[in-house]
Amino acid sequence: MNDENKIPLPGEPEPIPDFLKGDEWFGENVTPYRLDFAKAYEAPQYTLSWDGIPFAPLGGIHAITGQAGNGKTMTLAQFMAAILCGEFGKLRYELSNVIPNPKVLYIDTEMEEANTIAVKNRVMTLCGRPINEQTDDFVVVMLREVPETVDKKGEKISSSVNRWRMTLKAIYEYKPTAVFIDGLLDVVRDFNDNKECQDTIYKCMQVASHYGISVWCIVHQNPGGEKLVGHLGSFLERKVTDVFQTKKDKNDKTGDVTFTVSQKKARGRDVADWQFKVLPVDSWGRPEQITIDSIQRKGEKSEGDDPAKIREWINKASEMYEWPMSRADIKKIVFGEIGGQLNHGKQDTDLQIAINLGYLEQSTLKKNGSYMLQPLPF
Repeated sequence: MNDENKIPLPGEPEPIPDFLKGDEWFGENVTPYRLDFAKAYEAPQYTLSWDGIPFAPLGGIHAITGQAGNGKTMTLAQFMAAILCGEFGKLRYELSNVIPNPKVLYIDTEMEEANTIAVKNRVMTLCGRPINEQTDDFVVVMLREVPETVDKKGEKISSSVNRWRMTLKAIYEYKPTAVFIDGLLDVVRDFNDNKECQDTIYKCMQVASHYGISVWCIVHQNPGGEKLVGHLGSFLERKVTDVFQTKKDKNDKTGDVTFTVSQKKARGRDVADWQFKVLPVDSWGRPEQITIDSIQRKGEKSEGDDPAKIREWINKASEMYEWPMSRADIKKIVFGEIGGQLNHGKQDTDLQIAINLGYLEQSTLKKNGSYMLQPLPF
């Protein structure tokens, strides 16, 4: 009788098969990982949507990619503003009934302090908040200067490893709804090391599922191509639920610059492309989404960008309606009904101008998880 097929007697150990014996698999316990068929299906809880189509579920990792200088940080600023304020243009925060007070953690691993401050100022401006007041729901951590250290055994710990440890500590300490890691390459020692890169991506997945948060990873593309940099980018692209690519286009004749955001990978419904331009409103710039309605018709004059007109409309609305108002109501009433055709559908632009110029301020009242706005006394 073949010993491999022999049925063990009571008390005898079960024989170990020779098949792939070197992998030491026979003693593992699979039972804890068996799917319980009685467990109910839970639909994904998406953090964001574009024009009504949701993306970026809690518990998942997502990527923003593009060439250097192609609008990646301008894009993530729109995502962060939408989460913090409930909406930005056609971007919407989808969890206001589940997590009415979301928190955003932005981790910058690579840029100098001035650039990080610019990103912070941009997001605060988009939300209509004072740029110099510390907040609990928006935390920015700068890890560029994290040094190399030496452990108790005298062995060196690279700055990349220390940045990853700081990232984990920041997520644990600040408990965000969404975390944006701007520069994932800087938390690994070698972005072409298979094992290190695979381990890092799996750890990102574990962080997202363990804390039930949305983890965004920002990674450059290879110069001249669309593939994400190195083995790190390859592993990331395989595991993310969403990949958004940003691309810069410059009109050689007019010099106008537009940025296009495209969803290159989705595990749900596909999100349509959208464009934005950067307005030189502040020294750090401000993104403005471009839609068919917001493009001025050729030969027609638009008065919606005139601060005097915007102030006039707000004055009239402050006398006729009850305040504070939600952003949606302000766009509908102040810039839609009162402003009428003067702004040619540029309600989003007008609202942001009003906030930036101090015509509207954030109230202490909330609606659907977002702070409402009220006019300042003129």
